[in-house]
Amino acid sequence: MKFIKNTAAFVLGLLLLAGPAIAQAQMKQQQQSAKADSITDKELEKFASVMQVRQKVQQQSMQQVQSILSKEDMDMQRFRQIMMSKRNPKMADSLNVSAKEEKTMKKIQPKLQKMQKKSRKKMMGAMQESGLNPQRFQAIARAVQSNPEVMKRFKKIAQDSASSN
Repeated sequence: MKFIKNTAAFVLGLLLLAGPAIAQAQMKQQQQSAKADSITDKELEKFASVMQVRQKVQQQSMQQVQSILSKEDMDMQRFRQIMMSKRNPKMADSLNVSAKEEKTMKKIQPKLQKMQKKSRKKMMGAMQESGLNPQRFQAIARAVQSNPEVMKRFKKIAQDSASSN
């Protein structure tokens, strides 16, 4: 009898603990599906338009970086290694950066920052033109990345948009 009481208490405790966890998981699923449902095709069209501008801006930026690096006689791969080492102190210890490379990095850094500022301005302009604010843009981006249904809708809209241009 004592065993049954202890077991019943244990099972009741598990049910009480599991109840909120199950409810929380269900609520999270509902929120995610509500977010996906709340994204209209019109918003996805706007998002696709901004993403096209973003892609063009990134391509232009990459060409500008390559141009700057070639003028300074620095290889793109080496530039990436140095930039990564600046972001990761553990990597910086193992990467030997020459005095010439340090000088080159200091010389090109203002140019890169200026270029980055212009790129950001173009992106924000495209976002504003589309009528999406940064928060909504980010919410749509998260939904596209995390929700297969939204991703599928976005791909179709982006394809249709690209083929009409």
